[in-house]
Amino acid sequence: MIIYSAGKIKTYENLKALSLMVGETEEFAEDLWKYMVFDDQLIDEFNYFVANHSIKGEARCGEYTLLDIYFNQMCKYNLYNDLGKNSGECNKDRLVLHAFKKLVMMRQDPNYASNFDKEEDTGMDIL
Repeated sequence: MIIYSAGKIKTYENLKALSLMVGETEEFAEDLWKYMVFDDQLIDEFNYFVANHSIKGEARCGEYTLLDIYFNQMCKYNLYNDLGKNSGECNKDRLVLHAFKKLVMMRQDPNYASNFDKEEDTGMDIL
């Protein structure tokens, strides 16, 4: 007997489509999926994002939610591009996918998670 979940198949298809749409490879989607497939919280968060184009913020690693990680990436994007604000050129869907990837990495590696808030970006300024 083969048991499958039509909901997970749809989530997988959406993940692949979104990854390709934002310029990521199919391998990126496959790599992310192999962790998401067994994590109902990540699947629920991703499905919520696809349906509402916003982050629910329930998926977390320790004290950090997916929304915290997304915000961190947005700040880095602005810093690296020397912008004081978020521009229309920013691919927010890509940042969300990378926030999912970073959350998975944080869950897999406790050292990575503990260093999340210690990442230092000074931009081009030298103090």
